[in-house]
Amino acid sequence: MMKMVENKKCWACKRTLVDDSKMGLCPDCINKYGSVVAALGLAVGGRQLKKNGGKIIKVASQRTKH
Repeated sequence: MMKMVENKKCWACKRTLVDDSKMGLCPDCINKYGSVVAALGLAVGGRQLKKNGGKIIKVASQRTKH
């Protein structure tokens, strides 16, 4: 018997996805939204690194000593 395959849709524009997309976006929407998401991720990551940088370095140096 044939197995039913569910067509995946882009969550932004509702186009049918041909390839396997981990984010659920078509290539056009990845170009449109991907840069914004990457910039936001870098900003949040940078803020966390600035806030916890001393702790991270301390833990890393303790692990390399053992």
